[in-house]
Amino acid sequence: MESTKRSEIKVGLFALTGVILFCVSIILLGGDKWILKRTYALKVMLPQVQGLAKGSVVSLSGVPIGNVTELDFKADSNEVEVTVKIDQGAQARITKGSMATIKTQGALGDKYIFIQPGPFGAPALQEGEMLETDRSPDFLDIMAAKGAEFGEVVNVIKEMRILLEGINKDGDGRHLISNLASAAYEARETLKIVRTETLVPLNSVMRKLDAGQGTLGALINDPSLHNRLLGIVGSNQRNQFLKPLIRESIQTYEKKTSKP
Repeated sequence: MESTKRSEIKVGLFALTGVILFCVSIILLGGDKWILKRTYALKVMLPQVQGLAKGSVVSLSGVPIGNVTELDFKADSNEVEVTVKIDQGAQARITKGSMATIKTQGALGDKYIFIQPGPFGAPALQEGEMLETDRSPDFLDIMAAKGAEFGEVVNVIKEMRILLEGINKDGDGRHLISNLASAAYEARETLKIVRTETLVPLNSVMRKLDAGQGTLGALINDPSLHNRLLGIVGSNQRNQFLKPLIRESIQTYEKKTSKP
């Protein structure tokens, strides 16, 4: 009789141990595995939660550090007060100036809270304090708001595809590229000829002019020509005769050209 009771106690202890291990396994494999760690609570005020729910992940620079525990409407407004449970090991990095925002994760669009750390070394946020909120929309929100504009981009991409398919049809794209390469080669050879037959002789001519060679070079580099021109039109007495003569010539020309 006594041995039977001992056996029943052993079986009961074994079953209890199995149930405890099973529960611990569920906790560790589930989303609320932070229950075995030391945690503290912070609050985030959001205009809307956009699909956020209890148990949603909270990450710090992409590293999971906690979960959402409560979502409640604020008493004096329509904003939602979100309470998050954070691993206490990350507290030193969630400092004054840290920013929280809702982001989308994965193809299914799961929402989570992303925390951007504040200045390193600043005072850490304490139990129950409020995280600042970055209210700028994420990429998917922007796409939803600009759906019509993104549709136009998609149409342009489709038209480009049709154009490229038309160019590549029957090997036309290969011929087009070959023609472009041939045209580029011919243009390069033409530039070589222009440089050899035009620019090089022109450079030689300019050097000769600068050196005062030839009649034109002598006229350009001879200062006496400038002095002679001043001698012709520079004197005040000569100007009294030259200016009326030039003015009369201009007026005569204008009268001739203005007649129908």
